[in-house]
Amino acid sequence: MNCLKTISVERDFGKEKLLLISTLFSGAYFLIFYTLFRTLLPQTALVDHGPFVLVLAVAAIVPIHLVLHCIPLWFSGIRASCGIRKEQWPFFYYSFSDAISKRVSILSTLSPAILITFATLTAAVLFPQYIHYIALASALNAGLSVFDMMNARQIWMIPKQCLIEEHRDGFYILRPIRHEEAN
Repeated sequence: MNCLKTISVERDFGKEKLLLISTLFSGAYFLIFYTLFRTLLPQTALVDHGPFVLVLAVAAIVPIHLVLHCIPLWFSGIRASCGIRKEQWPFFYYSFSDAISKRVSILSTLSPAILITFATLTAAVLFPQYIHYIALASALNAGLSVFDMMNARQIWMIPKQCLIEEHRDGFYILRPIRHEEAN
Protein backbone atom coordinates (compact mmCIF):
# COMPACT_ATOMS: atom_id res chain seq x y z
CA MET A 1 0.00 0.00 0.00
CA ASN A 2 1.16 3.50 -0.85
CA CYS A 3 -0.07 6.55 1.03
CA LEU A 4 -1.86 8.60 -1.61
CA LYS A 5 -2.58 11.57 0.68
CA THR A 6 -3.43 12.59 4.22
CA ILE A 7 -6.77 14.14 5.13
CA SER A 8 -6.74 16.51 8.07
CA VAL A 9 -9.58 19.01 8.05
CA GLU A 10 -8.21 20.57 11.24
CA ARG A 11 -4.82 21.19 9.60
CA ASP A 12 -6.41 22.49 6.39
CA PHE A 13 -8.87 24.92 8.04
CA GLY A 14 -7.64 25.45 11.60
CA LYS A 15 -9.47 24.93 14.89
CA GLU A 16 -10.82 28.45 15.18
CA LYS A 17 -12.23 28.52 11.67
CA LEU A 18 -13.84 25.10 12.12
CA LEU A 19 -15.40 26.17 15.42
CA LEU A 20 -16.71 29.36 13.82
CA ILE A 21 -18.16 27.51 10.82
CA SER A 22 -19.70 24.88 13.10
CA THR A 23 -21.23 27.48 15.42
CA LEU A 24 -22.64 29.58 12.58
CA PHE A 25 -24.02 26.51 10.82
CA SER A 26 -25.58 25.25 14.05
CA GLY A 27 -27.22 28.62 14.73
CA ALA A 28 -28.58 28.93 11.19
CA TYR A 29 -29.79 25.33 11.29
CA PHE A 30 -31.65 25.97 14.57
CA LEU A 31 -33.36 29.08 13.20
CA ILE A 32 -34.44 27.35 9.99
CA PHE A 33 -35.52 24.12 11.72
CA TYR A 34 -37.49 25.87 14.46
CA THR A 35 -39.09 28.46 12.17
CA LEU A 36 -40.00 25.91 9.52
CA PHE A 37 -41.68 23.51 11.94
CA ARG A 38 -43.43 26.23 13.92
CA THR A 39 -44.80 27.60 10.65
CA LEU A 40 -45.81 24.36 8.94
CA LEU A 41 -47.12 22.32 11.86
CA PRO A 42 -50.39 23.11 13.63
CA GLN A 43 -49.85 25.66 16.37
CA THR A 44 -49.30 23.78 19.60
CA ALA A 45 -48.39 25.26 22.96
CA LEU A 46 -44.79 24.52 23.85
CA VAL A 47 -44.25 22.39 26.93
CA ASP A 48 -41.30 23.45 29.05
CA HIS A 49 -39.74 21.16 31.64
CA GLY A 50 -37.00 23.55 32.71
CA PRO A 51 -33.27 23.70 32.12
CA PHE A 52 -32.56 20.16 33.36
CA VAL A 53 -34.34 18.55 30.40
CA LEU A 54 -32.63 20.97 28.03
CA VAL A 55 -29.17 20.14 29.41
CA LEU A 56 -29.99 16.42 29.35
CA ALA A 57 -31.18 16.54 25.71
CA VAL A 58 -28.13 18.49 24.57
CA ALA A 59 -25.68 16.36 26.60
CA ALA A 60 -27.13 13.16 25.13
CA ILE A 61 -26.39 14.22 21.55
CA VAL A 62 -22.58 14.01 21.80
CA PRO A 63 -22.35 10.36 22.97
CA ILE A 64 -25.13 9.32 20.58
CA HIS A 65 -23.29 11.07 17.75
CA LEU A 66 -20.05 9.25 18.58
CA VAL A 67 -21.67 5.81 18.90
CA LEU A 68 -23.44 6.30 15.56
CA HIS A 69 -20.01 6.79 13.95
CA CYS A 70 -18.92 3.41 15.32
CA ILE A 71 -22.02 1.31 14.49
CA PRO A 72 -21.27 0.91 10.73
CA LEU A 73 -17.71 -0.07 11.63
CA TRP A 74 -18.89 -2.64 14.19
CA PHE A 75 -21.31 -4.12 11.67
CA SER A 76 -18.42 -4.39 9.21
CA GLY A 77 -16.41 -6.37 11.78
CA ILE A 78 -13.95 -3.57 12.49
CA ARG A 79 -12.91 -2.79 16.03
CA ALA A 80 -13.83 0.82 16.79
CA SER A 81 -13.96 2.98 19.88
CA CYS A 82 -15.11 6.46 20.79
CA GLY A 83 -14.39 8.78 23.67
CA ILE A 84 -13.06 12.08 24.93
CA ARG A 85 -9.45 13.22 24.96
CA LYS A 86 -8.37 16.38 26.70
CA GLU A 87 -4.99 16.88 25.07
CA GLN A 88 -5.95 17.00 21.38
CA TRP A 89 -8.66 18.75 19.41
CA PRO A 90 -11.29 17.63 18.51
CA PHE A 91 -11.90 16.47 22.06
CA PHE A 92 -14.59 13.97 21.06
CA TYR A 93 -13.35 11.26 18.77
CA TYR A 94 -14.02 7.89 17.24
CA SER A 95 -11.20 5.62 16.21
CA PHE A 96 -10.89 2.37 14.27
CA SER A 97 -8.13 -0.19 14.24
CA ASP A 98 -7.93 -1.42 10.64
CA ALA A 99 -7.89 0.18 7.20
CA ILE A 100 -11.44 0.47 5.88
CA SER A 101 -13.01 0.84 2.46
CA LYS A 102 -14.19 4.14 1.04
CA ARG A 103 -17.83 3.03 1.27
CA VAL A 104 -17.61 2.05 4.96
CA SER A 105 -15.71 5.23 5.74
CA ILE A 106 -18.34 7.48 4.16
CA LEU A 107 -21.14 5.53 5.84
CA SER A 108 -19.43 5.78 9.22
CA THR A 109 -18.66 9.47 8.78
CA LEU A 110 -22.17 10.51 7.73
CA SER A 111 -24.33 8.13 9.80
CA PRO A 112 -24.82 10.51 12.78
CA ALA A 113 -25.84 13.39 10.52
CA ILE A 114 -28.31 11.24 8.61
CA LEU A 115 -29.78 9.21 11.48
CA ILE A 116 -30.07 11.95 14.10
CA THR A 117 -31.49 14.41 11.56
CA PHE A 118 -34.08 11.84 10.47
CA ALA A 119 -34.94 11.07 14.11
CA THR A 120 -35.32 14.76 15.00
CA LEU A 121 -37.45 15.45 11.92
CA THR A 122 -39.72 12.56 12.89
CA ALA A 123 -39.82 13.68 16.54
CA ALA A 124 -40.70 17.24 15.50
CA VAL A 125 -43.73 15.99 13.58
CA LEU A 126 -44.82 13.57 16.32
CA PHE A 127 -44.16 15.88 19.31
CA PRO A 128 -44.58 19.50 18.16
CA GLN A 129 -44.97 20.64 21.77
CA TYR A 130 -41.26 19.84 22.29
CA ILE A 131 -40.01 21.48 19.09
CA HIS A 132 -37.70 23.83 21.01
CA TYR A 133 -35.83 20.91 22.63
CA ILE A 134 -35.80 18.92 19.41
CA ALA A 135 -34.53 21.88 17.37
CA LEU A 136 -31.69 22.53 19.83
CA ALA A 137 -30.62 18.88 19.85
CA SER A 138 -30.80 18.72 16.05
CA ALA A 139 -28.82 21.96 15.70
CA LEU A 140 -26.09 20.69 18.02
CA ASN A 141 -25.83 17.52 15.94
CA ALA A 142 -25.67 19.62 12.77
CA GLY A 143 -22.84 21.66 14.27
CA LEU A 144 -20.95 18.48 15.19
CA SER A 145 -21.58 17.12 11.69
CA VAL A 146 -19.82 20.02 9.94
CA PHE A 147 -16.45 18.40 10.68
CA ASP A 148 -17.83 15.05 9.46
CA MET A 149 -19.18 16.55 6.23
CA MET A 150 -15.82 18.11 5.43
CA ASN A 151 -14.09 14.76 5.98
CA ALA A 152 -16.72 12.93 3.90
CA ARG A 153 -16.29 15.40 1.05
CA GLN A 154 -12.55 14.68 0.95
CA ILE A 155 -13.07 10.92 1.17
CA TRP A 156 -15.73 11.05 -1.57
CA MET A 157 -13.12 12.36 -4.02
CA ILE A 158 -10.60 9.53 -3.59
CA PRO A 159 -10.48 6.55 -5.97
CA LYS A 160 -12.87 3.70 -5.17
CA GLN A 161 -10.18 1.06 -4.56
CA CYS A 162 -8.38 3.12 -1.87
CA LEU A 163 -8.49 2.27 1.81
CA ILE A 164 -8.71 4.73 4.69
CA GLU A 165 -6.56 4.36 7.78
CA GLU A 166 -7.08 6.53 10.85
CA HIS A 167 -4.16 8.22 12.62
CA ARG A 168 -3.95 10.90 15.30
CA ASP A 169 -3.06 13.57 12.74
CA GLY A 170 -5.87 12.68 10.32
CA PHE A 171 -6.79 9.98 7.84
CA TYR A 172 -4.29 8.33 5.51
CA ILE A 173 -5.59 7.40 2.09
CA LEU A 174 -3.88 4.17 1.05
CA ARG A 175 -3.70 3.07 -2.55
CA PRO A 176 -3.18 -0.64 -3.18
CA ILE A 177 0.00 -1.42 -5.11
CA ARG A 178 -0.74 -2.98 -8.46
CA HIS A 179 1.10 -6.16 -9.31
CA GLU A 180 2.93 -4.42 -12.18
CA GLU A 181 4.13 -1.63 -9.84
CA ALA A 182 5.52 -4.10 -7.28
CA ASN A 183 7.94 -5.60 -9.83
